[in-house]
Amino acid sequence: MNAMLHQRPRVRGARGFTLVELGIVVAVLLVLAVGVGYFFSVGSQSRNAALLSFKRTVGDAALRMNANTNCIPRQVRGLFDNAVNSAANTWCGMDVAAGAWKQPYLQPTDFTTGGDAVVNGIMPGVTVSIQREAGGIGQRYFTRAANVPNAQILEMLQECNGSGDAAAGFDRFRCRGVPGSGTTPTGTFDMLFHSSQG
Repeated sequence: MNAMLHQRPRVRGARGFTLVELGIVVAVLLVLAVGVGYFFSVGSQSRNAALLSFKRTVGDAALRMNANTNCIPRQVRGLFDNAVNSAANTWCGMDVAAGAWKQPYLQPTDFTTGGDAVVNGIMPGVTVSIQREAGGIGQRYFTRAANVPNAQILEMLQECNGSGDAAAGFDRFRCRGVPGSGTTPTGTFDMLFHSSQG
């Protein structure tokens, strides 16, 4: 009789969580949070790696064309469509379309009207072009990615140069970046592929 007096009455349907059950729920939530964070981090890293790879591919294709023609195109499109390689569309000022061009140096991709590659499959809104500037003892040729999110610029600088220094240039590193400022969340990312003498 005493044992029955000391038992708590059971309320039908009222059941709380035990400490073990709460611990399991917290552990599952932590695993999910870490997994989601890793997923987004890997997505960003794979986009960065894909853009860096594409820029290397364009640079390598331009060097192969240069080996055959002594000329680098002004347009990425000129690496697979020789019809656009008029004197006005090559950095050497020669009409490569007249016959020096040997083969497609790059697989076709999507382009803007100016001949820049559109890489929406890698990073939406980003375009890649071939640029040239005076530098060192001659000319520097590089690929430029425009409309790159600022966070990706800094991550790719770290990947390419081993440094996230956005102020560093081609005198010290292979890659350079100019993040957007103020309300502009995108900037440019450049990768050097050739320096000529003279």
